[in-house]
Amino acid sequence: METYATWVRMFELQRYYSWIIDRFHVSTIVYQASKDRHFDFRWLEERMAPLGFCIVLCTRTDESFAEAREERLRVSGNPRQYDDLQPFIREQAKFREVVNQSLLPHTEIDVSSGNIDAVCDRIADWLTEKDLLRGR
Repeated sequence: METYATWVRMFELQRYYSWIIDRFHVSTIVYQASKDRHFDFRWLEERMAPLGFCIVLCTRTDESFAEAREERLRVSGNPRQYDDLQPFIREQAKFREVVNQSLLPHTEIDVSSGNIDAVCDRIADWLTEKDLLRGR
């Protein structure tokens, strides 16, 4: 928790920077819950919200995991972890649960198509629609 407190303090001190943070506390919540450890990050989100933080959860359809597996096998140092795709599908559902309980503005974007330009456009449109691009 001290590490997260340090990070959020840095964000508060640098409030006019733009930050893109991959996973952060949502990933920690999901992982720790899988080990039957539960942590409350409400305090963190309460401090992040006034700074304009939001969550964009990139997901894929369950049917598209097999195709994505082929891409991952090209770069994976541990290809056997992709033999069974069910753990990834279950984990994605857990991410959805956590994000849907978040205090921060959030959206879910389907990336199954692999069309990165379209994904970026959808994210930018959502940020604009929710007025999340204005300076704080």
